[in-house]
Amino acid sequence: MFIHVKSSESIPISKRILYNGGIIVFPTETVYKVGCQLTNTKAQQKLHIMKENDVNFLILCSSIDSASNIIKWNTLIESLAENFWPGPLTIVGKIKANLNLEKFFGKTGKVAVRVPYHWWTANLLKEVEYLLCSTANKLGYEPPTTLAQTLTRLGRNADLYIDGGETVYGKESTKVDASEGKLVILKEGALPANELRHRI
Repeated sequence: MFIHVKSSESIPISKRILYNGGIIVFPTETVYKVGCQLTNTKAQQKLHIMKENDVNFLILCSSIDSASNIIKWNTLIESLAENFWPGPLTIVGKIKANLNLEKFFGKTGKVAVRVPYHWWTANLLKEVEYLLCSTANKLGYEPPTTLAQTLTRLGRNADLYIDGGETVYGKESTKVDASEGKLVILKEGALPANELRHRI
């Protein structure tokens, strides 16, 4: 099923599909993501198979407060969150919530979280709070910046595809590990590393 972000039914349909264990493909300000409801084990398994054992996952959160319920806070994470969320920064921290997510994040005891600012995704997150997701592509393909690209780079196995046009940044979020209170840049993306260091 395909629907545009401007449709008044896009949020209600997405919410219903997510809570029924479905998989959705949707836009963010960075790239298109494929995701499911965070605690639905049936949906988790489908997402894991769809991504072919990829381990590049993250949890999209509705707010800074909701993110603080997933990972353990420290002064660095607090500073990063206040300066760059909502926005294209993914923060890896020590897991706080009792979630069985080792198949997605490994056995490090850490998970990646982000609060996006894309208007549609932010509105969906107000309804569902969290989304377990990854880039809407399979290994070996670049992350998609349009819905059409998701169809060739991921396939048509999702339950719902949301069209939001071309993404703003056209590249993935910058990813950092702040779990130990020190900034470790894992991947530079939409947020320049020098800006990141300058503002914390």
